[in-house]
Amino acid sequence: MPELEEKTNLFLVGYALPSRKIEAFMVESFITYAKQQGIQFIPIDISKPLNDQGPFDCIIHKLYGQEWDLNLQNFSINHPNATIIDPPSSIQRLHDRVSMLDPIPSLNIPQLKIPTQIVIQDVESLKSNDFRFPLMVKPLLADGSANAHNMSLVFNQEGLTNKLELDPPMVLQQFVNHGGVVFKVYVAGEYVKCVKRSSLPDVSKESMEKLAVESGGVMSFSKISSAVISGDEGGSNESVEMPDPVFIDEVARGLRLALGLHLFNFDMIKADKEDGYLVVDINYFPGYEKLPSYESVMTEFFLNVKKSQELKMVTMELVKDDGLHD
Repeated sequence: MPELEEKTNLFLVGYALPSRKIEAFMVESFITYAKQQGIQFIPIDISKPLNDQGPFDCIIHKLYGQEWDLNLQNFSINHPNATIIDPPSSIQRLHDRVSMLDPIPSLNIPQLKIPTQIVIQDVESLKSNDFRFPLMVKPLLADGSANAHNMSLVFNQEGLTNKLELDPPMVLQQFVNHGGVVFKVYVAGEYVKCVKRSSLPDVSKESMEKLAVESGGVMSFSKISSAVISGDEGGSNESVEMPDPVFIDEVARGLRLALGLHLFNFDMIKADKEDGYLVVDINYFPGYEKLPSYESVMTEFFLNVKKSQELKMVTMELVKDDGLHD
């Protein structure tokens, strides 16, 4: 790559992303702005060994599979000073809707909880449990596949047992009214941004009974709308206040350390008539391009990665020199 050889002070970031992610994230304005700040992005050819490409100071990726993991591992062995964002072993935890939430209780943050949920491994288990409706039903695996987004709201046992268009393993998560609002918290290293988005609307006892009859006991998320659920009872989600920024930062910092990830977001809701918040979902490498001025935010992130890398190398040199003088 002759163009890279001319400029040795650029921080070279290789990217291996799905095509849709490249189209949304790696836009020209971002690439140009980052290069002006000393960051150059290089597309990775996933059909070739990483060791035959580059050079790379850092690699970002959102690809999965044994072959890709091995490719990354071999690259890391040969380039120990390069930064991989993020380790596949850390990302893997987020592919399971139960294990992704496991770190939350251990953070010991007051007013922070996870929803009541149970894993269903076989169809028979759907018949033998005393469930409290409504329930959100989600595939256990959150691996980015089409099936991973096959989610439904279930209103009664009939819908759960006979009408569900999803096979186990699955997660049954207790639905709680939360003002029709979800707080999406984006984390990129030290950067934290919370935004308010519309969510599933609240479900009254009357509307649940009505929908149970009309829908056969189950509705897919894609068919649910505020008008359908709330009717005349639906209020504006403008009344739902944003969480305290100090609280948001504490949760983000705790999750960043517990998960061992640089790039992720988490979804949080505030249960109606209850104190505290519930973390209901965590996603790897989310849509940062949806944030305002994301070009500068993400460029700053990569500059911080560069600084951390340089500090690590200086520290290693100092330790090496100390060893020589002992």
